[in-house]
Amino acid sequence: MAQSKNRIESRLQELINNAKRMNIEVRTEKLLREVGYRARSGRCRVNGQDVILIDRDAPIGEQVDFLAAELEEHKARIG
Repeated sequence: MAQSKNRIESRLQELINNAKRMNIEVRTEKLLREVGYRARSGRCRVNGQDVILIDRDAPIGEQVDFLAAELEEHKARIG
C-alpha cells in the first residue's frame, strides 16, 4: 500500500513538473466549502498566468487524474 501511495505521489509531482515546463502554475490548496457550495479543483488565469488549483483534501488519485486531464486538454488547445 505504501509503495502504491509513493508511486501515485511521484506521478503527481511529475505532472506538476510537466505543468511548470508548459508555463502553468499548479497550486494545491484547501478549497473552502460552505453549506450548499462544493468547491472543486479547476483552471483559471491570474494576471495572464495559467493556474491550476487542486483541492489538497481530494484523494491523491483524484488529484492525479484531474491534473493529467487538465494538461491533456491544454495540449489539445494549443496544438
